[in-house]
Amino acid sequence: MRLRSIIPAFVTILIIACVVYYFYGYSHRDISADFNAAKEYTGDAATTSAVKSALALNKQVSSFDIHVASSAHPGGSGNDVTLTGQVQTEDDKRVAGETTRSTKGVASVVNNLTVEPKTQAANSAKQ
Repeated sequence: MRLRSIIPAFVTILIIACVVYYFYGYSHRDISADFNAAKEYTGDAATTSAVKSALALNKQVSSFDIHVASSAHPGGSGNDVTLTGQVQTEDDKRVAGETTRSTKGVASVVNNLTVEPKTQAANSAKQ
C-alpha cells in the first residue's frame, strides 16, 4: 500500500527535475536571457500595436491593408518597423511612412508599400 503512494510522488519529482534541467541545465543559458528575450518580444509587439493604431486613426490611410512588422533596433533606441501592402497613391505611401516614423518606439522605417498599378496609371492619365 505504501509503495502505491511513493511511486507517483517519485515520478512527479522526476518529471519536474527533467523539466528544470531541460530549461535551465545548460551552462550557456540562464534565466536572465529568457527574461531579456521576453522583454524584447513584448517591446516589438507594443511597437507593432502602436503603429497599427496610429495608421488606423489616420483617415487617409486607415482603409488600406497595411501590414506592420517590427524588430529590435541594434542599440536599443527603439524598433525597426517594416510596412508592406498596397496603397492607392504615392501620397498615401508617404503619409503612412510619416505616421509610422512619428509613433513612439520607432527608430527607423522601411516603407515597402506599393502603389496599385491601376490607380497609378489613372492618376498619370489625368495629368
